[in-house]
Amino acid sequence: MIDLLKIAAAALTLMGGMNAMAQAPTTALAEDTTTPDSATPAMWRITDADSEFILLGTFHFLPPELNWRTDAIEGAIAAADVIYFELEADAPDFQSKAISAMMLNGLYPPGEHISDTLTPDEIYKLREITNSLGLLFSGIDAMRPWRAALSLEIQYVLSQGLQPGAGVEHILLSEARTLGKELRFFETVEQQFSMFSNLSPETERAYLLFTLNHWPKYKQSLWTLYDAWKTGDTSAIDQLMNEDDSVQTPEFFQTVIIDRNEAWAEEIANAMNEGAGNALIAVGVGHLVGDEYSVPALLKAKGFKVSRYGLDEIIQTDIPAGEPANDNAAVEDDIGVLLEAINENRP
Repeated sequence: MIDLLKIAAAALTLMGGMNAMAQAPTTALAEDTTTPDSATPAMWRITDADSEFILLGTFHFLPPELNWRTDAIEGAIAAADVIYFELEADAPDFQSKAISAMMLNGLYPPGEHISDTLTPDEIYKLREITNSLGLLFSGIDAMRPWRAALSLEIQYVLSQGLQPGAGVEHILLSEARTLGKELRFFETVEQQFSMFSNLSPETERAYLLFTLNHWPKYKQSLWTLYDAWKTGDTSAIDQLMNEDDSVQTPEFFQTVIIDRNEAWAEEIANAMNEGAGNALIAVGVGHLVGDEYSVPALLKAKGFKVSRYGLDEIIQTDIPAGEPANDNAAVEDDIGVLLEAINENRP
């Protein structure tokens, strides 16, 4: 679920925390996890006759000390004529729009409460999780289910020392402006909030109950997902981020993953068909994994050449099971990797 949290997290950060929340203490990282100092995020190359677009799978919350700036990423930034992001989170009016949307669409009318829709056992689970995070139950109780679920998830992430200000997009967006790159954004803040506020009451409730009933798994999977992102293990990322959602909350998954992936793939395809050039696209990694519904898969179905950045798909299948799945070698290393793989597979 981590990929779905950025917009609400940005609003929380700008607001200094929701007024429903007490400040929860944070730690550098969870005590039972190690702190590797570097990461090699998964990347993809999309090409046609005269264009090359690089997709970078991002993680929206990161520890400030993590170094994810690989040579492949640096090269993609330098070569890009245009850099795409999910939304313009540094726009002058972003703060006011985010706060307005969160307050307007995320609260029940006065006198109504989320606990009115829950069973005693569900209320107990909600209260227990809320208290463990140092939040005020009365504040959470006034929220619509989608906002309550997001608030619990975000607060846990923040309590573990992962920060939106250290996330890939936050850093890249600032740098791209400094470099004078042309910037494009797939969505507006209003569009992102409307994904949640327009959910049916049944889907909202299903999302909240899924969060409550899977809370121990959510806490554990956060670090499993973090480790998978660092090594570019796309199969593990897809399983952790998408498979449960697609089965347990299919309408939610359709709205926040599939529909958006299709819209983004269409926009990318149009840009590549309209003219030559290079681009870097930095979006949550959950949108880039999945055999059928991911942005790379949709672009491949449209006729573009798609490969993992640094190693084509044929050689990717030769990676032994259990080893890190990342293959983001620098572009100039492609031929050497290819020859090595061919030699190793000769009879």
